[in-house]
Amino acid sequence: MTARRPLTWVALLACATPIAMQAAHAQSGERSGKEVVTMRCAQCHEGGANGAPRIGDKQAWTPRLKLGIDLTVRSAIKGHGSMPPRGGMADLTDAEVRSAIIYMFNPIAASTTVAPAAKPAQRDPNHMSIDGMEIFFGLASAKSLRAFPKDSVERTMHGGVPKGDGSYHVNVSLFASANNAPISGAQVDMQVEQLGLSSESKKLEPMPTGSSSYGGYFKVAGHAPYRFTVRVRTPGSSRATEAVFERRTD
Repeated sequence: MTARRPLTWVALLACATPIAMQAAHAQSGERSGKEVVTMRCAQCHEGGANGAPRIGDKQAWTPRLKLGIDLTVRSAIKGHGSMPPRGGMADLTDAEVRSAIIYMFNPIAASTTVAPAAKPAQRDPNHMSIDGMEIFFGLASAKSLRAFPKDSVERTMHGGVPKGDGSYHVNVSLFASANNAPISGAQVDMQVEQLGLSSESKKLEPMPTGSSSYGGYFKVAGHAPYRFTVRVRTPGSSRATEAVFERRTD
């Protein structure tokens, strides 16, 4: 993401008007991602106005999610560049911001508009749909997390950011494909391999940034290709689901 780029994807969450916000307030309960987006955000994202990633265009959304859905959501909540916190919609809850972003990446309802010509399929380095789950993968260096305020969630989770170089935070977020509902209470194991050189495995911990998120720190060399194998066992499941992501560290 470019901090000073006008009308970035996060800034476009500010499309809702005060009238729309007041109408939503009258409703009971939390608004779904579809409701938040439909309020007004679709006016920008439906047609890709000013370079906004289109709703459902996963190739356009993928680069914006490379550090994981949690840091993407936190950026929207705190404000980014010229974008105010929560995109200027002060009544949005953290969960509603998350739901809106997830919905725009992976809308459930089929579009009634004519879809643009399909682009060649390519492997998504940050997302996989498998066994009825949407698995989002994120990788952030310890150095980048140390840039957050000392009392922030990003600095304090998992006992604090490791000192020195060579540590990366791995983030896995899980949602149900049928309705984008967060999947909590899962057992998530991660194996990190620099092929032919090293391998490290551990159980990821639930994260305070969201009930569907799991994470942990690994020792990873910079500027090298790695394979990240995620094994997820959801509550009540008799077997684990495996997803493999391949990334090169910055």
